[in-house]
Amino acid sequence: MISLLKKVQASLTIGIAMVGLVVFLRGCTHRKIVQVGSHRVTVSRHGFEKKLHTTENASVPTLEYAGVSADGRGLKVSMQGDKVTINGVEGQLRPGDSVLISDDGVAVNSLDYGESEKYLRANNSTADAAALN
Repeated sequence: MISLLKKVQASLTIGIAMVGLVVFLRGCTHRKIVQVGSHRVTVSRHGFEKKLHTTENASVPTLEYAGVSADGRGLKVSMQGDKVTINGVEGQLRPGDSVLISDDGVAVNSLDYGESEKYLRANNSTADAAALN
């Protein structure tokens, strides 16, 4: 009987610790919303923010973001007008797109991360094709 009571107590302690961890991690999320030209950018990360600079008054609105997630992965995002560069990979936004920078990566509008990458590359290739013609 005492053995069963100790097991229940241990399970209860672990359960309370897990619920506390979930609540604590939610509270550690850094969330900032900035406007870059016609784009609304939301930064929502658990990790460390090294840099978040925006310049709205310049001829071309810019955003520079650098951060490290809790698991050690770095993320660098640079926006100049509609052009966006994510860890060295270039893409193109359309006017009015919203951008989410999170621990998982960068998402555009309500697309998931993989679809966002395809969207950015497709927009970038149409701009390159128009410049060639």
